[in-house]
Amino acid sequence: MEHTPVRVSVCSQKGGVGKSSLTVLVASWLHYVMKRNVLVVDCDFPQWSIHTQRERELHVLEHSDYFKLMLLRQFRSSQRKLWPVVKTTPAEALDDAERFMAQERYAAELVLFDLPGTVGTEGVFSLACNMDYLFIPLKADKMVVESSLGFIHNLRQVVIKGADRLREVRLFWTMVDRRERTPLYDRYTEAIERLGIHLLTTRIAYRSKFNKELLADGTGIGRSTLLAAERSFARDAGIEALAQEIRTLVIPE
Repeated sequence: MEHTPVRVSVCSQKGGVGKSSLTVLVASWLHYVMKRNVLVVDCDFPQWSIHTQRERELHVLEHSDYFKLMLLRQFRSSQRKLWPVVKTTPAEALDDAERFMAQERYAAELVLFDLPGTVGTEGVFSLACNMDYLFIPLKADKMVVESSLGFIHNLRQVVIKGADRLREVRLFWTMVDRRERTPLYDRYTEAIERLGIHLLTTRIAYRSKFNKELLADGTGIGRSTLLAAERSFARDAGIEALAQEIRTLVIPE
């Protein structure tokens, strides 16, 4: 029987919530640690931040024995090659992903699409509707919440007509300051769930390593396309829990 990969996107129509960073972190944890075949499709035209990060990291790797050793150790323990990334546009993303998997004979279990942060970009809304699952990061900001709910409302109007593939949309809290003791998140959560919209249980805490790529000084692994995040960071920030919750939802055992 032909294998059909699950299409997933961590997407947002408001900037500043870290959708591309979360895509990289989750992709690397799923692929290198949880040993699920991941393909990342970078259609965040025109910056293509994930594809560009991969190129930067390969350049650092070429000149760093330290990271070469880390990559070798990761491969020996996991037997996992690098997850591939396809650079494309929203309008061509589905065809380019299928073409890559066919040409490379790569049996992806999950295809993670990094969409542009503007729904008005050509092909973005149609592509979102043709995911299996959308995971939308929220921060406790009125404009971000309202924008995300408006986006979900528009998606529901399309899905009700039965025209597309989308199975489920889940929100989740990100950039959470755990030092802040406030009922704000619980109040927002209650209001959102009254609208019949579900949230993941995982909340992502903000940590500086979200912005730390591979550095030549070897000061630790945060967001990387080549290596899984350090386990202490992944646990503390909630990346490990987020990857596990997504995996459980989209690929139930």
